[in-house]
Amino acid sequence: MSTSSTSLYSGTISSILGNVNDAFSGKTSGIDVGTIVDELMQVERQPETVWQNEQSTISSQVSALTTMNTQLSTVATDVNNLQDIMGAFSQMSTASSDDALVSASADNTAVAGTHTVVVSNLATTSSSYSDYIPSGTSLAGTEIDIKYGSDPNNPVSSDTIDIPSSDTTLQQAASTINSGTYGVTASVVTDSTGSRLVLSSKTSGANGNLTVSSSSTNFTSAAGVDAKLTVDGVPVDSATNTVTGAISGVTLSLGSADPNTSVLISVQPDTTTASAAIQTFVTDYNTLMSSINSQYALDPTTGNEGVLAGDSMLRSLQSQLLGLVSTSTGAAGQYVNLQSMGIEMQDDGTLQINSSALSTALSSNYSDVQSFFQSTSPVGWGQTVSTQLQQMTDPTIGLISADISGLNQTNSSLTDEINDFEVRMTATQQQLTTQYDNLNTLLEEYPMQMQQVAAQLGSLPSASTSSSSSS
Repeated sequence: MSTSSTSLYSGTISSILGNVNDAFSGKTSGIDVGTIVDELMQVERQPETVWQNEQSTISSQVSALTTMNTQLSTVATDVNNLQDIMGAFSQMSTASSDDALVSASADNTAVAGTHTVVVSNLATTSSSYSDYIPSGTSLAGTEIDIKYGSDPNNPVSSDTIDIPSSDTTLQQAASTINSGTYGVTASVVTDSTGSRLVLSSKTSGANGNLTVSSSSTNFTSAAGVDAKLTVDGVPVDSATNTVTGAISGVTLSLGSADPNTSVLISVQPDTTTASAAIQTFVTDYNTLMSSINSQYALDPTTGNEGVLAGDSMLRSLQSQLLGLVSTSTGAAGQYVNLQSMGIEMQDDGTLQINSSALSTALSSNYSDVQSFFQSTSPVGWGQTVSTQLQQMTDPTIGLISADISGLNQTNSSLTDEINDFEVRMTATQQQLTTQYDNLNTLLEEYPMQMQQVAAQLGSLPSASTSSSSSS
């Protein structure tokens, strides 16, 4: 029995004896059965208090472990991004010698290199405008026929637009056209002479050229043209000013035409994205390692370690993580481990990036760094560590998940014990109440019994009377 339990027990016994003595001495008419039973039940419930305290500790442990499991999963995601052939190390960036003429973007299928682009003319969009519509008249009830493409006799597509008779203004007619699924947008242009209905093709280039006819008014069309450019000397025709396919994996955005200026478009690995992915991994790994380390630090207020300090799993997790970031590989030339590229381990197990060393590695030996993280044959650091992290984060057999499962089972068993204990305590409380109710009845009857005894004694003949009688 603990010191606190012994003290509680002694105090309860002392209180009960005092209660009984007061009743015997006549200070009270009986004993306080409810208080006595409550005090006895506090003693009886000591095992339950221990179990409840244990459950409270388990709850804190599960909460801390759940946080760490989330942090571990985040680290696993970061490593997967580094080793994924479609991830951070597969991204490409572009640069242009004249963004005003041509800018570019690249996806992860692009190949590093430099390309020469000359833009002769930009793609334009065809438009068509009506004759002036006299004031007080409209196109209500008019049919407008539109053919799209360079050859009106062989159009790419066509539209027939019927202007409702209720559209009594040009603006209403324009709104009707714009609310439809036609290949044009409509607007109204008004000047000092009058108003015109203007149609603009939704398709740029020659395929969007408009040929418009109507029985109510004539339309005059301005043709659209395709963009003309050369890429590395190869002529390219594009219906839009966004050009794809001319350079594999690269999208060119044409801003202006200048047939006398060559624009250099360079495609290279995106070292900024790669560096950011490494930084994210280091940050998330340090968050996890700091969470582990905090469990072994003494709380300045209580002087105690964290709730997981005695959990052997935590030491195992810490050891495995330190092993992961120390893993070496021969798959990447001069880069055999994280430290060799500037990702250095500190005394507390966290990582720190030597920015200068990492920047040099990415700018001068990008392919080696990429191989370190992505190589599959021989197996590189990324795949090795990703596989181990996958096992560690497995929802069934992962270190933390298994530990949480064990704690939850223990907590469930304690709940069952507490429930069974409560059944027994209910019976015990009833039994104690009955016992002390009976005792209280006896104590309450005691004064009356004493009075009866005194009365009986008083009714007995006195000693002198008895002597006289004898004479």
